[in-house]
Amino acid sequence: MLKTYDFQDQVRQLDAGIEMIINDAPTLLGLVGMNDEAIYNTKYEWMSDRLNSNLSSVSGAKTAGDTVIDLPATDGEKLRVNAIVVAGEEYMRVTAVNGDQITVARGFDGTTAADLADGAELRIVSRPQYEGENPGTDESHDRYVDYNYAQIIERYAAVSKTQQAVRTHNVSNELNYQVELRLQEATREFNDWLIYGRRMNTSGIPRTTGGLLYFANANGAKKENASSGELSASLLNGVMEAVYQRGGSVNTILTNTAGARQISKLAGDSIRTERQDTATGHRISTFVSDIVGGNVATVVVDPNFPKNKVALFDRNILSMHPLRPMYDEDATIPGADYVSRQIRGEYGIKVKNANEKIAIIENISTTVS
Repeated sequence: MLKTYDFQDQVRQLDAGIEMIINDAPTLLGLVGMNDEAIYNTKYEWMSDRLNSNLSSVSGAKTAGDTVIDLPATDGEKLRVNAIVVAGEEYMRVTAVNGDQITVARGFDGTTAADLADGAELRIVSRPQYEGENPGTDESHDRYVDYNYAQIIERYAAVSKTQQAVRTHNVSNELNYQVELRLQEATREFNDWLIYGRRMNTSGIPRTTGGLLYFANANGAKKENASSGELSASLLNGVMEAVYQRGGSVNTILTNTAGARQISKLAGDSIRTERQDTATGHRISTFVSDIVGGNVATVVVDPNFPKNKVALFDRNILSMHPLRPMYDEDATIPGADYVSRQIRGEYGIKVKNANEKIAIIENISTTVS
């Protein structure tokens, strides 16, 4: 029997087509790509681990004479008797630890005691030990588990049998051409999942997978408010340092076009930026922070990212995985005067260590002076 089109009844894997599209796209998905590692359930989990922090802060303002300092919840675990901490120019020695409250000797080693503002940073310089001490207290933490849901993506293409039979320039198979267009639309949707996706599994509505901004917010990632101002080297350096202090590192700065232009204005400072000449002038390809070791971050311009935000993160924590890789199959109803293909796939996103390895600068100017 003659067929009206050459792939009727075939089921085709479309992952290769998706890869060809995203490799050419100036988007977050183009940077991250599609991970071949499969997930095995609609709800899937992963484990994250972290180093113990050497930073704490003061809970409640203290005068220069106060010797009892309150810390944020669970931060007392970071200290032990005889630990040396520094706040500004003042060093202190810990003389007692009681839960999340420490007693200190102020003005240690000849430094000058000073008032401590609420939220003032306390850096743990060292935790010295006596010679011949017994084993210490275990300071390991259980790895923490995070999770997400797989989401179904669907597209449909249909062409009348008349249109399928008509020959047109540059299109030898109209239905196949329409499938390729639907793949491009699906790729655009995948990219929005990575940025804006929300983790939901509520009765009566389809499952959705959470993305970068969702996990940053849900896990308490570092946030900085630019107060409607433009990006500056100082602001970027400060946020990258905050990520470093949490135990992470930044290798990617994700921004919209306005943020990219603001970063481009920093090109005059060759210490912090590198320029790459192109046919249209120059563009910022990397930003080198001034923290110790100098994190080097690739600037990724994605027109789909929020205009008033910039995300700084380690791109190795972000990935998209298949539960059912993208495929299409014949969806023509017998006897219908059209041919059609049904496109489906099911994918989920992983965002590891969102608390430590993501920072969001909010409320940046959407214009460039």
